[in-house]
Amino acid sequence: MNKIPVGDTISRSYGFAFSNILSIFGIAWLPHVILVAVAVGLVFLLAPNLPGMLMHGQFDPIMFLHVSHIFGLLGLLSFIVACMVTVGIQRKALGRHPRPVYVYFSLGAPVWRMAGSWFLAGLVIFFVALLCAAVAGAIWWAAETFLPKFDVLIGTLAISAAVLWLIYMSVRLTFFLPAVVVAEERIGLGRAWELAKGNFWRIFITFIAVFLPAAIGFSIVSSALFGPFFDMAHFHEGMDFRETMDAVFQQMRVVGPLMILYQIIEQTAFLGLGNGMVANAYQAVTGSPGATLPAPSQPA
Repeated sequence: MNKIPVGDTISRSYGFAFSNILSIFGIAWLPHVILVAVAVGLVFLLAPNLPGMLMHGQFDPIMFLHVSHIFGLLGLLSFIVACMVTVGIQRKALGRHPRPVYVYFSLGAPVWRMAGSWFLAGLVIFFVALLCAAVAGAIWWAAETFLPKFDVLIGTLAISAAVLWLIYMSVRLTFFLPAVVVAEERIGLGRAWELAKGNFWRIFITFIAVFLPAAIGFSIVSSALFGPFFDMAHFHEGMDFRETMDAVFQQMRVVGPLMILYQIIEQTAFLGLGNGMVANAYQAVTGSPGATLPAPSQPA
């Protein structure tokens, strides 16, 4: 099995994200518009006065609690939308859709395979987390019983080892999963696990190198654009929670549209970077078309 070429994967991730920014937006915008429309419609049904109150900078905690009943449904719809968008961008990143994409919506089999794969991966991670917690707890109990002088040290080491194993397992299980589902048309948890063998630290370094510079850059731009609107000059000592939220909403009325536009640009870039990273790493490891593999080592 080939190793992930870290430098090449990083450069290709940025190249894919910014050279295909319009197509990534084209894949993502319609599913999210429909999601927002459904959310707004449900809010109007449950609390028709809430949008007007927000527009006037008013905050009513009781009304927000009333609307919170729809959060579970919106979470499920958001999950389906995320799977749909991931399938579309993975297809683009893997070269399955070379033409520009301006509108995209699909509820076909690949989307449900993606949803099923993430659901199963979540179940596996959940049950492994329970098992790790049980093992760490048992080790701590045994240390308290038989080695009481070292129980804290042993228990801390057991918990640390359990957390590190859970992180390792989660990364190895999920990193290649979107590319496997799209490229191989199957729910391939075992295949994703196999592809990540021997690549954990390469995945870790690639992930940090892809996302950290972008996160820092967007954070700097965000602070420069929106920092002045949310400085402490707009608040005063002694404000209660409701007064603070009213002040926040008053500021959001001014800067809200620009923040929405900025968030769209930021999230589009991150979608491209993440999916480009996974797709290019998958192509390199499997030797798929479009991959740049590391040069073979020369004999001594």
